[in-house]
This record gives sequence, C-alpha cells and structure tokens, in this order.
Amino acid sequence: MRAVLKKGLFATSALALAAVAAWVAAPFCVDDPIPGVYARTPARTWCDRNGVELYCERTWQYEWRFDIPLEEIPKDVVAVMLAVEDARFFRHGGIDYRSVCRAVFQNLAAGRVVSGASTISMQTAAMDYHSGRRNLLQKILQSAKTRRMERLHSKEEILEAYFNNLPFGGNIYGIEAASRFYFGKHARDLGVAEASILCGLPQLPNRLRPDRHPEAARRRQGIVLDRLVRAGILTEAGADALRRARPRYRDFSQPAAFERIGSPREWGFVIGATPEMRHGDPQVVRLPIDAELNRRVTAALARRAAAAPGVADAACTVVDIASGDEIVHVGTLDFDSPAGGQIDAARSIRSAGSALKPFIYEEAIRGGRLVADTVMTDAPVRFGSYRPANHGGGFSGRVSATFALSRSLNTPAVRLLASLGEERVVRRFAELGLETSGQVATNGLSLALGTAGYRLADITRAYASIAPRPAAGGTAGTASSHAMLAEMLRALPLPGTDLPVAWKTGTSNGSRDAWAFAYTPDFAIGVWFGNKDGSRSDALLGYEIAAPAAGEIAEMLYEHHAPPVWPFPPAYSETAELCAETGLRASPSCAATFQGRVLRDIPLALCESCSRPAPKTSIVSPAPGKYRLADGHESIDLPLDAAGAAVSWFVDGRLLPPGTSSFKFKKGRHAVAAVPDDPAAPTSRIVLSVSDE
Repeated sequence: MRAVLKKGLFATSALALAAVAAWVAAPFCVDDPIPGVYARTPARTWCDRNGVELYCERTWQYEWRFDIPLEEIPKDVVAVMLAVEDARFFRHGGIDYRSVCRAVFQNLAAGRVVSGASTISMQTAAMDYHSGRRNLLQKILQSAKTRRMERLHSKEEILEAYFNNLPFGGNIYGIEAASRFYFGKHARDLGVAEASILCGLPQLPNRLRPDRHPEAARRRQGIVLDRLVRAGILTEAGADALRRARPRYRDFSQPAAFERIGSPREWGFVIGATPEMRHGDPQVVRLPIDAELNRRVTAALARRAAAAPGVADAACTVVDIASGDEIVHVGTLDFDSPAGGQIDAARSIRSAGSALKPFIYEEAIRGGRLVADTVMTDAPVRFGSYRPANHGGGFSGRVSATFALSRSLNTPAVRLLASLGEERVVRRFAELGLETSGQVATNGLSLALGTAGYRLADITRAYASIAPRPAAGGTAGTASSHAMLAEMLRALPLPGTDLPVAWKTGTSNGSRDAWAFAYTPDFAIGVWFGNKDGSRSDALLGYEIAAPAAGEIAEMLYEHHAPPVWPFPPAYSETAELCAETGLRASPSCAATFQGRVLRDIPLALCESCSRPAPKTSIVSPAPGKYRLADGHESIDLPLDAAGAAVSWFVDGRLLPPGTSSFKFKKGRHAVAAVPDDPAAPTSRIVLSVSDE
C-alpha cells in the first residue's frame, strides 16, 4: 500500500511539475497577438490640404474603425473602462490570479458559470484568436497568448490596442468610431457621462447599443455608475446626477458623419489623381486640393457651360506653383451623366489648339531667335501642301512678336516652328512634360496649332514651370526668357479680372475644345470646355467661354491672397538696334532698323538675311514716288504687279483679297508690301504718296 501511495504521489508530482513547466514555456510557443489584432485595417479618411474631411472608406472587413493613440483618449474614459473591465490591469501580468480564484469559487458555489476572470489583456489577445465556441483549450491558448503579449508590449500599448479594437455594436469598432457614431464627437472630447455608456457596451455590444436598445443601454449605464462609485471615481451624488440626465446622443435618424462625408462621385477623380497615395496604408490621407475652392470652381464652370448652347462639360486644374500641388481638380460637371460623366476630362487627351504656342515662343527666346519686339510676318504662307490660316481668315501683315502671340496669330507661329525645327520643339515639349503616344512626331508644322492631343493637367503644369518666381532656380537665361514671355502674355487683360495675369487661349479645329491657361508667380490655371463625345459647338471658343472662366477662378484664388507681384530679374533686358525686316540684331547690311528690347544674358541672333543677294521678288508696279489725283477724283487706280514668286499684297498693313490686281489709292502717304508665299523669301516694300497738287 505504501509503495502504491508513493508511486501515486510521484506521478502527481511529476504531472504538477510538467504542468508548471508547460505553463512557463507556453508563452514561448505561441505568436504575439498584437500584429494579428492590428491586421484588421482601420477605415481610411481623405482630407484636403486644410484638414477638411472629403471621403471616408470602410475597412475591407466593412468595419468602421479609426485608430487613435492612447494619449488622445481622456484619462477619465480610461479610468471608467478600467473600473468596469479590469481594475487591477496595471498590477497583474496579464492573468489576474486573484480574479481567477474568485471566479472558480463563485462558479462552483453556483453550479454554473456566473463569473469570469478575463482581464483587458486577455480580451485583447482574444481579438487575434477567432475560435468559435469557447472551451478550456481555447482559454489555455488565450492565456498563453496573453502572457506572450505582456512580455513583448507595455501596458500602454496593450491598452491602446484594446481601445482601438473593442466591438461597440454592428460594424462599429474602437472607441473613436463609437464616440463619433453614438455621440457625434471625437473620443478626445468624451466626458464621464458618455464614457459611462460606451464603456458598458463591449460586454454585449449588439444588445446594448443605444441607437437600437436605448433602455438596455440605460440600465447598463446604471450598473457602470455603481462601479464608478465603488471605485471612488464618482460620488453618489455625481452618479445620481448622471442617472437623471438624458444622454446627448446624436440624431440616429441620420447617418453618422463619417458615413456621409463626400462620396466617390464627388472626389473620385481627385483621389485618382494622386495614385501614389493609395498604395500606402495611412489612416488619414492628406490630399493637396482645397475642397471649398474645388466646389466653387465646379459651380462656376457649370454655370458657364449651362449658358453656352451645345456645351455639356468642363474641367479645370489649378497648381500652386510654390509647392507644385494641384489644389483644384475638376474632371467633370456631372459624374452620373451617361455622356462620359465618369471620364476625367482633366486627364483625357484632347486637341490643344493654340494653347501650345507660348512654348514655341519660349524656345525661340531661350535660343536667341526672338524677343518681344521682334518683327514677324502674318501673311499667307505655304509649306508644300500645308497652308495655315488665322481664325476668321484675316491677316495682320508685319507685327511684333508680342502682338502675334497675344492675338494668337497662326502663320507667325507656324513660320517660327519651321525656323526652329520640329524635332527641337518636340524635344522642348517633352522637357515640359507634354508628351503623348507618339502622335506629335507625325503632326508636322500643324503642331504649332495644337493638332496633337494633350492633357489639361499636363499643360497646366507646363505653364506652371515657365512662371517667373523668386525661387525659380535654373539658369539666369531661363529666368529672363520666362520673364519676357510672361510680359508678352500679359499684353492683353484677361477677361473677368483686373489682376496682372499672363494667359493664353486655345480652340481646337472644328470648335470641339475651348481652352484657357493663365498663370501668375503664385498659381497656374487650366480650363477646358467641351463635350466628352467630341461634338462641336459654335460656343466652344477659347476667348469667349474659357478665358472668362479662368479670370473668375483667378479672382477666387486671390480673395485671401496678396495680389500677384511679378519678380522679374533686375535689369534683365536692355535696348538694342534691331533689323526692321527680321527683328534680329541689326547688322551693317540692314537697311532699316529700330530700337527694341533684348535680354542681357541671352545673345540675340544677328540678322544675316540682309547681307544676302537681293531677292528675286520685287514690286514692279506701283513705283515708289509721288502721284497726282486727276481733277474731280478722290483716288487713283494703280496696278499691282510683282516680279518673281507669287505674293500677297498689303496696303498700309491691310491684306488685300487674293487675286487683286489693282488698288485705288486715296490722298495721303501709303506703304505697299508684297509678301512672298515662300517663307524663305523676304518681303518687298515701297512707299508712295498721293496728292491733288
């Protein structure tokens, strides 16, 4: 008998020793539960540059959860939760053995489970263990994970994970989501009254949620208040006051704020415009746009489109030049429109019209081929079978580069592109970010008139890159060329504003797209009007519809901003003698010259045309000199004839209709010019006068 007892005692001791060893080793045999707890991604909120919430997206588990640091949870709320769930949280190592013993005796006495011993740490560990029904094995595993977690994390880290992942009913998880869902406020603004309700919910969250079971939640609050009195957190009088007070819930008949802020329809294009911000997993994504400004711009565009017959859509981007941020992005006026409402017009390729001309002029200025006062020819010209013409069909003759660019004359731009070479201009476009799917290489000289397709957002950024600003960087020549170009583009006031704005419009062939681009040292604005299906409208003219919209947007931008100040480089230009024929720096061979401005740091090319042999084209009739009117006549009819190539005739700067063979000259002095169709041949000129003496 003694041997049997001894053997039994040995077996019992061995079993107890094995149990102790297993208990000690258990934490090293399980994973840390905290990574698993946080594997449930929080909801993501998109905010604008000012912190205004634009759009909120639930987790992929369709839960609303907004993780916050423990420091943002008021100490009173933490104290209430500890009093309710685990008063000895900071004094045990994850397993509260005192509570375990109490629960065992209470359950044995009652003959059923009437009390538990789960600590906050154990509840946190259980959030990583989805086991279905609870049993002894699961409880042992939960305890092992709890002890593992306590070894690896501080109490504060565990408490933060607990508060951020607690269920509060339905798909509401975490104290922040619960606070915003039930009380319409952030957790940092909670008081003891709200905490006495929220901290009672996790026990039976779906049965106690105030929006569906207000009386049950009220009864649970009473139990919580009793515990707070026993814990010394509240006095009996304070608890009675909270029992009598009516909870200040938000209006449950309406969705919670995070369920109704913005929508993918309103902000989808904005979010899609910054795809690099979608790949990370931040809880709050700060977008560069200004939400209020974006809404105002959309409304302004919609108002103008509604007033224009046959115009259904518009788009706009605005770039903050200092930061490079796109602060406005309007891709459509009606996302739900069946006519391409879900197409982002700000990022769609469209024919740019004349909107690209400034970049051709800029390349010529940078290369010393042109200045603001350079004389250019606006007259019929032919390059093989290509004969560009101006909008409206008229021509202006000899004009300055500033006049040609600000009035968007076509033939000077095409002549300039031809002199620079298409390859050089295409390369410069690429440097500015203006690239499309290879079509620019096949458009030839019509590239000057925007026949290739580009994106509104890309063109706007290209304009932003040429805006003069104090911290522009780059070479001095780049700064001065940008300054001169800006002066040329400010020659005319932008419709809709008195601000000093550089601007350019564009209208695609067939009036299918109307563009306007405007910039200051602070902002670059791009506006497009048109129809997603490419249908035309007589109202689609850049100057008529897009330019005033750009002016209105400029006014919005400067409502709370100092007026633009153009930071031109000091003494960046000087006066020099220019050739009246070519507009280049005059050579000794130039017969006629004038004083014009040139850039100090970019040498202007020397005129070489005047040193070449006399052109073959010359005016045969009329001859220069004086002519006398016959008695009783108000004009004299003189034939027009030129030797050499075909020419276009200009009298006093006005183009005569094709085929004109004579002209009635009235009294006075007259300038006659014969402009050859061949752009390489110089113009022939004479001066005559008519009098009655």
